Amino acid sequence: SIESLENGLRTLVNLTTLKLDFHECDQLTSIQSLENGLRNLVNLTTLTLVFYSCQHLTSIESLENGLRTLVNLTTLTLDFGRCDQLTSIQSLENGLRNLVNLTTLTLNLVNLTTLTLVFYSCQHLTSIESLENGLRTLVNLTTLTLDFNQCYRLTSIQSLENGLRNLVNLTTLTLVFYSCQHLTSIESLENGLRTLVNLTTFTLDISECYNFTSIQPLENCLQPLVNL
Repeated sequence: SIESLENGLRTLVNLTTLKLDFHECDQLTSIQSLENGLRNLVNLTTLTLVFYSCQHLTSIESLENGLRTLVNLTTLTLDFGRCDQLTSIQSLENGLRNLVNLTTLTLNLVNLTTLTLVFYSCQHLTSIESLENGLRTLVNLTTLTLDFNQCYRLTSIQSLENGLRNLVNLTTLTLVFYSCQHLTSIESLENGLRTLVNLTTFTLDISECYNFTSIQPLENCLQPLVNL
């Protein structure tokens, strides 16, 4: 349990950088206490949360309310690698979207420039649809890393098309789908990438995606990226 962190964190209102590393905490089943613990840290500019190989963690819903008040955040890293029981990232949609949604949630996190999401070997993760609405509002992002290495059950990345389309300030984009063995196509990336005219660095890893039959969409994806 990390419940004792809640009261300790909520008083540290002047924190600007916070890293919490719970990697290989095999018995950790809930991060509910982080919701209230993070809520008051409105001066944070850099937040790193590592849950690598927390094999009994099944939900990250509590992050939604914890993240939405962090109005000064510029760099966010979330690592859920080898969280084998994590079946949904639905809560990230609201957790990310609310960071910039001033009109409906009276929030402002337009300063977020660097985002890293790691879902390495989340073997029960089948969909990333919830990322679409979460990403599309982060219009000031310059660096984005999405790592789905060895997410064996991931079958579609369709939602990335709309999720990426608005991120016109991106200069560095890394997409890792290594050994996503049920992924058959990257066609949806075509429309998502073609608006990212400021990209200077683009990394796409589709190694050991054995069901891929064509990389034809890459031709159209890359043509507009004249700054690469």
